[in-house]
Order: sequence, then structure tokens, then C-alpha cells
Amino acid sequence: MDTTATMMMTPAARGAALKREKMAAAKLARAAGKAAAAEKRAADEATWFEGVRLGREKIEKKVQAARKAMGVLKDEPNPPAIREMKEKWAFEMMFALRTALIGK
Repeated sequence: MDTTATMMMTPAARGAALKREKMAAAKLARAAGKAAAAEKRAADEATWFEGVRLGREKIEKKVQAARKAMGVLKDEPNPPAIREMKEKWAFEMMFALRTALIGK
């Protein structure tokens, strides 16, 4: 921390100068930390939305396959069994996504 010319200073002035340098370094470190945290939050958010989108696409494919296997027509609503499967798949998808993001 001896970047200030401290040879010609009194001990009190030297201490004050070093304290100012420490405070300036701490402010810079906090700013860098905040920027890094913001970047991480943005990356996590993008990962989350991409994971949700892909998960919903997979669920829709599974629902379409189940509807086809059960012989449900296009205009008919989903039977209760398919609705239950869809809820279960959505829960599993969200759980897997959360554990993946928290586990990072």
C-alpha cells in the first residue's frame, strides 16, 4: 500500500494516506464484486428461462404422444390421467432445473 510518497510525511499524515488508499481499494473491490454478481445473476436467469422452455417443449411432446396412444381427438380436452402426468412432469422438470442451478 505504499504507493503514496510517505517518506516526507508525518506519521499521522502517513496513516491517513494509507487509510485513504485502503478505502479506495475496498470501494473498487466492492464495485467489481457487484458487477460479477450481476453477470452471474443474468447468466443464471438466462439458463433458467432456457431450461424452462426446453422442459415445456419436452412435456408437450410427451403429452402429444400420450394423447395419441390413448386415442384422444384434437378437439377433446386432456383426460384426467394426462393432466396428472403433465403436472408430475412439470414438477419433476422444475425440481431438476432448481437442483441444477443451485448445485452450480
